Amino acid sequence: MNRQVHLCLLGASMSLIALAGLTGCGQGSSNSGSGGGGEKQRGTLTILAASSLIDAFGELGKTFEKQNEGVTVKQSFESSSTLLTQIRQGAPADVFASAAMEEMNTAVKDGLVAGDPKVFVKNREIIMVPKDNPAGIKEFRDVAKPDVKLVLAQKDVPAADYALQILDKANAEYGASFEKDVLSNVVSRESDVRASVSRVVVGDADATFGYASDYTIDIRDKVKVVPIPPDLNIIATYPIAALEDAKSPELAKKWVELVTSKEGQRVLEKWNFEPAA
Repeated sequence: MNRQVHLCLLGASMSLIALAGLTGCGQGSSNSGSGGGGEKQRGTLTILAASSLIDAFGELGKTFEKQNEGVTVKQSFESSSTLLTQIRQGAPADVFASAAMEEMNTAVKDGLVAGDPKVFVKNREIIMVPKDNPAGIKEFRDVAKPDVKLVLAQKDVPAADYALQILDKANAEYGASFEKDVLSNVVSRESDVRASVSRVVVGDADATFGYASDYTIDIRDKVKVVPIPPDLNIIATYPIAALEDAKSPELAKKWVELVTSKEGQRVLEKWNFEPAA
């Protein structure tokens, strides 16, 4: 009889220990890890972001991991059109940050986005040329000169789409053949805007259309900027949203909050982006 009581008490004790362990895990996964008590939050946040965001989001990723101890931030940077294709094909991700509304609107239409996207930053295009400027491009209209080796991002990449819109507007300013003359100078199409900028950095091309945010500290001794007249330029708007199939929806929400916070906006401005408002 005493042995039966002992076994019952032992079984009850083990059940309480198991329950306590499950409760502890639940608390750990709901903890923000940003300074409060309790256990570390664990998990992985996966972000798909436009290639022009690589520097700013790289910095913010480190900030997020510090604020949420135990969380790993994984990011993939490609053209927005490529990322949309990946999401449509079921690529595992929690957040989508696009360099254009078109791709985000498509994602919303396809039911891939949770909630309403937020425009979190703006950008504008520039012309980048090698430091020694072999083609002698001194102003925007010079990209139409014969024999200029121009590289662009591939078709449907937002940076390339914006470039075409700019050229179309410029026809009224520089003549009806301006866009045709510029496009006849294209010698290659690259996978995304950063790839086209890299061709100029290494001296394989005379010019490219890039974003102001692509003129980063590490390349400023290799390239220089030729501005596009403000009345011809296009302002790019960048939306961000958590994805419907996010594995870590709470982390996705926190990432969007960080990006749109004062700290997030400070970092984005540091990398030559413009405020969304």
